[in-house]
Amino acid sequence: MLGLLLVVPNVAFVVLGYIRHQSRPTTVSLIFNAVVTLLIVIAVNALVRRLRPVWALERGELLTIYSMVAVGSAVVGLDQLQTMLPVVAYPVWYATPENDWESLFVREMPSWLTVTDPDALWAYYDSRGPLFATPYWRPWVRPALLWSAFSLTLLFVMLCLNTFFRRNWTEEAKLSYPIVQLPLEMTSPRRTIFLDRLFWIGFALAFVINAINGFHEIYPQIPSLLGSRGARYDLGRMIHSRPWNAIGWTPLNVYPFAVGLAFFIPVDLAFSMWFFYLLWKALKVFSSAAGWGDLPGAPWIKEQSFGAYMALAGFCLWASRRHIAESVRAVIADRELDDSREPMPYSWAAVGVIGGIAALMVFCQQAKMTFWPALGFIVLYLLLSIAVARIRAELGSPVHDLHFIGPQVVLTETFGPATLGKQNLILFAYFHAFNRAHRSHPMPHQIEGMKLAAETNTSQRGLAVAIMAASALALVLGWGLLLDAFFRNGGGGWSHKGREAFSLLERWLTSPGDPNWYATGGVLWGLAFTVFLTWMRTRYVWWVFHPAGFAVSGSWSMALFAPSILVGWLAKTLILHYGGMGAFAPASTLFLGLILGGFSAGAGWGVSGILMNRRMYNFLP
Repeated sequence: MLGLLLVVPNVAFVVLGYIRHQSRPTTVSLIFNAVVTLLIVIAVNALVRRLRPVWALERGELLTIYSMVAVGSAVVGLDQLQTMLPVVAYPVWYATPENDWESLFVREMPSWLTVTDPDALWAYYDSRGPLFATPYWRPWVRPALLWSAFSLTLLFVMLCLNTFFRRNWTEEAKLSYPIVQLPLEMTSPRRTIFLDRLFWIGFALAFVINAINGFHEIYPQIPSLLGSRGARYDLGRMIHSRPWNAIGWTPLNVYPFAVGLAFFIPVDLAFSMWFFYLLWKALKVFSSAAGWGDLPGAPWIKEQSFGAYMALAGFCLWASRRHIAESVRAVIADRELDDSREPMPYSWAAVGVIGGIAALMVFCQQAKMTFWPALGFIVLYLLLSIAVARIRAELGSPVHDLHFIGPQVVLTETFGPATLGKQNLILFAYFHAFNRAHRSHPMPHQIEGMKLAAETNTSQRGLAVAIMAASALALVLGWGLLLDAFFRNGGGGWSHKGREAFSLLERWLTSPGDPNWYATGGVLWGLAFTVFLTWMRTRYVWWVFHPAGFAVSGSWSMALFAPSILVGWLAKTLILHYGGMGAFAPASTLFLGLILGGFSAGAGWGVSGILMNRRMYNFLP
């Protein structure tokens, strides 16, 4: 109950921060408002323990609250609900005689997935009044309920899949889950970081840097420090001659909290992330020098990254094949298999995956999608989800965005718009709502919560109920808060995500063209190269290039994080080389302090911006 109560202000913080152009917590793997909430609860709990020990929360309860807040925040995050509403609201309002969308696709859209009432759309875009000031909120209820049901079904299927992966990843493969090391250390009963001097040095350093950068936003005469978003050191702006200017946007900022996150990434992955990031830049220069600029999408970095994610998902399934097969055989043959420590019985999980996919298929077919495109989309999306969860569980990448290359784009490029048909393409445009990017993906937060429960002997089944309850509450609150905000402020200011989806649909329908063999080749090459990297990694001990580094390094977010990852990798390498593991453990508290100090200062500026209704310093890149 306390977790659900705390989901409410955290959802409000995520949503209002987006509306008032503050920090966007869900763009980073470790959601900072969940960590700061945990810090506040720990402080209050310490006071309660002194006054009324029987009321104090245990470690497992603290981490359950953290997991609920993290999942709830992800559900309403920038690449989830905050994209869904602008996409759902966009097509009818922006259909004009000039673009002829009415005859092109609006007439054939499923009316139950969008809002067609002109008064309701006027209230959303132009009324500038509270949500319930007029009756025009009512037409929004049906699409809100239907899309929420779709989202909850997806979340439940992810939870069922995580049930099959949890024991293998956590207890057998013993993956390290670097992202949740800070919550674990904050609640550790054996060694409290809050009594460690190095922790407070790191905390103070990051806090002061972000405090000064924040005051620079208010008083420009105060200089900003390294890591400020205002200090945009962009190498791409300094290079003007061809082909070197093809590197494009190349920021050189270093962020203290990102250095702290990078310190807990395995050394080979951190090296691979910044190495392949530089390799992508070199590929852009080579592509320009070779004269490939006229080829659409060259050098197909997004497509190669998507292929790499698919290969990683395949390896996840292959590595877990015995455990999954054992679970499935137990379900089919009704054999005894101890699943009492799992989030749900394996039989329930199997039924949940099959039934959930079937329910999603019914949703798609009711929207007039044909069978194979709908099934292909759902399968590719779940494979992508598995890959993201595995990358986080094993390696702790701080970002995994894959901008503008969701399953719907890959299917359209592979088979061609004309082959797929208008109805499938219309739904693909709507699916942009949760495939624009994948930074705030909920699935890894679910399995990280399971890891925290395993560390504290907390009931996995109780956690599963808590996670789904937090997800449902977050969806209800998120729809209500976002609609109210758009009614008050005018939804047109946040409509660009809808424009992206339906402008792409317009291009598919007006210039369908043939299958894009270049893009398909990029996907296949990315998949094949990831297979090669994995084969080399398993065959040769000296091979330092990690396939996950290749997958995540080509993204937009990696440009922001690569310098910080380089600094964190260098610090960790030097500490391990000269001090060994004996120096690593105490040094790690310094980097934990960098994370928490940056998060605390950033949360303070975020809350100030929301309360004062003015743009404050955003510490996130």
